Amino acid sequence: MRIGGRPGVSAPRARKIETLLAVLLARHNQVATTEHLINELWGENPPARASAALYVYVSQLRKLLRGTGDDADDSPVVTSPHGYSLHVGIDELDADRFTHLYQQGRALYWDRSYKEAATVLRAAANLWRGEAFGGFANSPDVQAYATLLEESRLECLELLMETELLIGRHREVVGQLSALAKEHTLRETFYEYLMTALLRSNRRAEALETFASARHHLVQQLGIEPGSSLRKLHHSILVDEMSDAV
Repeated sequence: MRIGGRPGVSAPRARKIETLLAVLLARHNQVATTEHLINELWGENPPARASAALYVYVSQLRKLLRGTGDDADDSPVVTSPHGYSLHVGIDELDADRFTHLYQQGRALYWDRSYKEAATVLRAAANLWRGEAFGGFANSPDVQAYATLLEESRLECLELLMETELLIGRHREVVGQLSALAKEHTLRETFYEYLMTALLRSNRRAEALETFASARHHLVQQLGIEPGSSLRKLHHSILVDEMSDAV
């Protein structure tokens, strides 16, 4: 987790404050009740004076996020009658910027503005510097939000790779697709796009090896064969190879 943009503001050190910040970020601009926050921080075994402890953590977080300001109103942590919320403005949170760019890139893709879509989708993907929330995804709220963000990231990368292929950048994306296929061994789309990029780069043998690798992982880990789209691509490569041999 990285905090920036406000003078004097640094990342929290105490574990409970880190978790509290992560939970409020996951629910940013929404009120989290006191009871909910206690459950997120301590689970089924809260301390005897959990509400008082939570109040202390909120006060410390508010002071931390206030940075060099002297006024308590300078802090984005807001108290309500039922709990607390973290006010986040437009474009203050990387996750929101990513979502906005991803949606914009997707709209450009459906409008068939592929070059513009690729530029925007690449900008969205480049906002990621690592796993969502890093080691702070240790509460139900944060885990759920991190999972949602990760799935959106992979969907963005899939659409970016497809768009790059549509504008003829098959050679340029081979390396990234190879890394993605190795990292996400059960994500068939990355294998399919890698095979396509290799085939268009006159690397047919490597495309066939990619299918073999995909099949190995799917059979070994899930006990299933590759899907129809991957099998059809594999078959078309074999047919072309046999045609060339005649």
